[in-house]
Amino acid sequence: MEKGSLTFSFARDSISGEFKDGNNIPRMIPARNMYSISYSENDLELKLNLKDVQEQDNISEGETKTEGYEMLDLRINKTYSLNSESDLSISLFANNVLDEVARNHSSFVKDEVPLPGRNFGVKFNLRF
Repeated sequence: MEKGSLTFSFARDSISGEFKDGNNIPRMIPARNMYSISYSENDLELKLNLKDVQEQDNISEGETKTEGYEMLDLRINKTYSLNSESDLSISLFANNVLDEVARNHSSFVKDEVPLPGRNFGVKFNLRF
């Protein structure tokens, strides 16, 4: 019996900047940590992603502060071989499982339009 593969990953991005006069550059994205755990075995894959976005309070004139948030996404994917030249993948996913009210700091409409709330879906992919 073949064993599956478990993978952990971590990524971080952070950026800062100022104009020569010392003022903050507008719409600079806040620091983010991204954690991922995935398990795959044969034609099955399970994946959990957590994005931890820090608040952005290094703002320029006319901007508003953006609160930090945690975004949790889940996905399960199963692939079925239809014949030697084609296969069908079915994915079930849940995005923003924690139903976090989150805002993209670099968006011009962040104060009016948050990122999507909790949502679920099914995706079919036929390769031939």
